[in-house]
Amino acid sequence: RWYMLSNSAPWDNLKFDLEGLQETQRKFFGTLHNTYGFYALYANIDAFSHDTTEVPMSDRTELDRWIMSKLHSLIQLVEESMDAYEPTRATRAIQSYVIDDLSNWYIRLNRRRFWKGESSTDKTAAYQTLHTCLTTVAKLISSFSPFYADRLYRDLMGSTELP
Repeated sequence: RWYMLSNSAPWDNLKFDLEGLQETQRKFFGTLHNTYGFYALYANIDAFSHDTTEVPMSDRTELDRWIMSKLHSLIQLVEESMDAYEPTRATRAIQSYVIDDLSNWYIRLNRRRFWKGESSTDKTAAYQTLHTCLTTVAKLISSFSPFYADRLYRDLMGSTELP
């Protein structure tokens, strides 16, 4: 479903392409899965809990504030796109955010913050920022890829029970 929506408008004819599907799986879902895997690995090592007291945005680094700003711009764009019945625009924006901004910029530039041995406010802020980004992405993709979004959200929130 994601592949079909991210490649053309729903009302356009699009022939099914197995190679295109595999590329979408590798690029978008693979990147999202690896980003979650990075978060889960280091959060488990450091016993990070998403329930910890929120670090104020003013105390976070410029990169944290930048990725959160991009996230809020993404939320607005997805809402506008969905209200205008343009799911292709929404899925492409989400895809770009996950691959380009979250994975290629934020994670790569902040790896050392997660690798630090000691727990600090800076490290907690990095975890909280990444957790917020991932949970929000899970919510944004839920209309397009509900089963993957549900699994991602439950894994992030530490819940395996059905409501």
